[in-house]
Amino acid sequence: MAVKAGKKRRRAVAARESHPGPVTLMGQILRGLALRQPEERERARRKMHEPGGSVDSMPVIDAAFELAVRRRFAPGTDLREIASFVADVRVGFGPTIDVLAMEALIRQALGEETHIDDLGAKMVIELKCATLVAVHDVLSWSDADIDQLLAEAEALVRAKGFSPAVG
Repeated sequence: MAVKAGKKRRRAVAARESHPGPVTLMGQILRGLALRQPEERERARRKMHEPGGSVDSMPVIDAAFELAVRRRFAPGTDLREIASFVADVRVGFGPTIDVLAMEALIRQALGEETHIDDLGAKMVIELKCATLVAVHDVLSWSDADIDQLLAEAEALVRAKGFSPAVG
């Protein structure tokens, strides 16, 4: 999927010299999605189905999504810019993308009050993952950039007291 960068391009995550990548199973799944490495994603997904493998995985998705959104959009971004981004995501991922729900999730990540309580968990996960992949594409992140973002997400989750399953 190729998503247009739009008028404003935010600076990508500052690359570190070398980063080992995400250590949690969910972080590895998200890395496999963003970098289009189905083998990595599938290996971590299989491990996740083992007992205890999915522990605290949703907070990793939430943190990675929020970090990615905040790297792509500044707080107070014009709604038309978000709508344009979401329309491009829909072109790349297909008509199953609920544009209004994705816009609401992005706006919530930017600190706006939005109504998302009626969204199902599966839809939220799919939209957050699609957004992460699209932001990766728009900002032309390197492997190191996505590794850094995911490591930051994992650290935020651990700082909040969660213990996501590691692989």
